[in-house]
Amino acid sequence: MSAIEAQDLTRVFHVGDEEVRALDGLTVSLERGRLAAVIGPSGSGKSTLMALLGGLDTPSSGSISVYDQELNGMTPPDLAAYRRSTVGFVFQDFFLLSHLTAIENVEVPLKLAQVSRTERRERANELIELVGLGHRGDHRPQQLSGGERQRVAIARALANRPKLLLADEPTGNLDEKTGAAVTEILLNLNKDQDITVVLVTHNPELANQTEVQFRLGGGKLQQKTVASEELIVPPVIEPEIDMAQDQEPVEITQSTSVKVVILETGFCQAKATDIIHEVRPDLGLFDIPGILNDLPFIVLDEVEREKAEELKNRFEDAGCVVELVNTSELK
Repeated sequence: MSAIEAQDLTRVFHVGDEEVRALDGLTVSLERGRLAAVIGPSGSGKSTLMALLGGLDTPSSGSISVYDQELNGMTPPDLAAYRRSTVGFVFQDFFLLSHLTAIENVEVPLKLAQVSRTERRERANELIELVGLGHRGDHRPQQLSGGERQRVAIARALANRPKLLLADEPTGNLDEKTGAAVTEILLNLNKDQDITVVLVTHNPELANQTEVQFRLGGGKLQQKTVASEELIVPPVIEPEIDMAQDQEPVEITQSTSVKVVILETGFCQAKATDIIHEVRPDLGLFDIPGILNDLPFIVLDEVEREKAEELKNRFEDAGCVVELVNTSELK
């Protein structure tokens, strides 16, 4: 049976007067219980595909089904329920809440799901032990190493017993030894708990340990490799789309950057992806942790002040409440 069925997926973003086709007629399928990698250059559509699989965004056209749930046409509350019941997310930058302990970070999805305090603490302790951090559960993120933070993030992703685990560059910020340990955890989760795992990676060693590889280019599937068998899709003779191309590099400093905190949910979260892409086309959906975690706010780190003010104005025009906080004022 299929975990994922996607047919002719297209996702179009509008950046000013320009139309950017992040996905362009993409068709993929994946059986349940598989370990898969999505690979390809920047701008090939990897993060956009993951966002659609995670119910963080909706396609411009085409259809997508995850564990027999048709995501097309789902309302924002339906998508939020789908994320809480079916999907777990692991990010390159961890996105742990600094004022909470490791155990409390793991409890966040359970608290949002209104699980009782006793049950969520029991589940969090179980998961912290699973990732080998039983002795570090009362430590805050800043007291943990990068590898330990990623283990906490994996434990949090498992809190609601997801059927599908999406990992965006899970070893990208880790050294080789620590990355190998995190990779082993993901492999074991796939094998021992029958969780379908899909990860985005630029690491060929990590990709080679997966059963299925999807190579994207220009928003299309260029190649699908299943174990030792290669299923070749004719190459696309089109330039690859880089969401960040033609963007002037911006030097971010402590004095000019701010954290953008979007305080409203509901309608604002539904509109957030389009608004943010228009103002900051260089940001992928996996750079917006509040959306991914169904937290009651969205945080964008280190945004230059001019762009932050533009974002603030756009969200306020949409009826949202936005607070800008100087990074130098944050502890």
